[in-house]
Amino acid sequence: MGPMSLRPLSRLALPVLALSVAGCMATTATPSVVKPTQGGDRLSNGQLVSVFVNQGHLRVLNYANGEYRALQPQPHGLWVGGPGATVFSPVSVRVRVQGATQITVDGATGRLIRPREQMLSFTDRGVHFAARLLLPSGQGPFPGVVIVPGSERANRWTYDLWANFYVAHGVAVLTYDKRGVRGSDGVYDSSAATTNLETLANDALAALTLLGGQPEIDPARVGLTGGSQAGWVIEIAAAHSSAVKFAALQAAPAMSVDRQLAYAQITKWGLLSPPPTKAAIQAGLAGKPDGGYDPHADIASLHIPVLWQLGSVDKRMYTPETVANLQQIESTGTYNFTIDTYGGGAHSLRFTRNGLVSQERSSPGFCPRVFPGLAAWLQSTLFSRG
Repeated sequence: MGPMSLRPLSRLALPVLALSVAGCMATTATPSVVKPTQGGDRLSNGQLVSVFVNQGHLRVLNYANGEYRALQPQPHGLWVGGPGATVFSPVSVRVRVQGATQITVDGATGRLIRPREQMLSFTDRGVHFAARLLLPSGQGPFPGVVIVPGSERANRWTYDLWANFYVAHGVAVLTYDKRGVRGSDGVYDSSAATTNLETLANDALAALTLLGGQPEIDPARVGLTGGSQAGWVIEIAAAHSSAVKFAALQAAPAMSVDRQLAYAQITKWGLLSPPPTKAAIQAGLAGKPDGGYDPHADIASLHIPVLWQLGSVDKRMYTPETVANLQQIESTGTYNFTIDTYGGGAHSLRFTRNGLVSQERSSPGFCPRVFPGLAAWLQSTLFSRG
């Protein structure tokens, strides 16, 4: 989700003065780095932004237009970012800290949307997991979603850019340390072997049981979300448990593991530059049989609302075959599937020229329709029932 290993900063960002004393005389107070409080912020212009840590950088994401920037500290509570996710110059965004719960982003004042946070735990077949529950403001019962990890060493804070979005839209969020990561027991395994995907699906369902059992949660409106490899995990989990009431997938495959891996090998996992042509991709996949886990039957069994958000130029997951497979399944019956494909979308759903990993790093942000589209889908799926 696509898609990162994070380390949370302090939850509370307050100005601190450091004094240097020589004998009986103190030097002039020098302000230390002042960090914005992490979380969602509603700006005075109506836009929603999120401040969080990703890959060692404090970042800001504007959900209204997808702009995604890494930030660097300046004096007096100012943070600045450049035109891309990891491009810092020239300066294109300015975030100023104005207290523990207020920031300004390019002059627009933002007020922190502060969720209620609880640290929880659950077990799956004897394996202990550390989890975190985020509850929106207001009165429940709330709909809820479990963020299912992808193949990376994900922890409870890895997907904060998604967690902050859901909470700001009135959806409770449960995240957890993947097995073998941080506070969770077990052995970390990044493979897409069928047995491992099934194990991870059981972990996700155990997390969903924990979420649905919380007194603030409506168990009739709980589901799973995640990207990349998590798509297979969620497809398995949703097909085998009626507790899953909806699913929202990002850059997630609806094709067999062997054919997906063959595609990734052709593109060198998005690193081959220039990228292979459409003809080269089709030639490389021609005659490649399905193998490993094939989600076709599981997807065909789903009669819940499912959203697929896909990048048109994804060089790590083959969007054309995923779309074709979903359309073929839809033609066989009545389904509540929504398939959104974003022009220029890479595997991370950031806007790029042709989906290369290097372009994702310098991308100005997510495709503009990603978050407004997700918000509209959540509204119609979770909040528009008679």
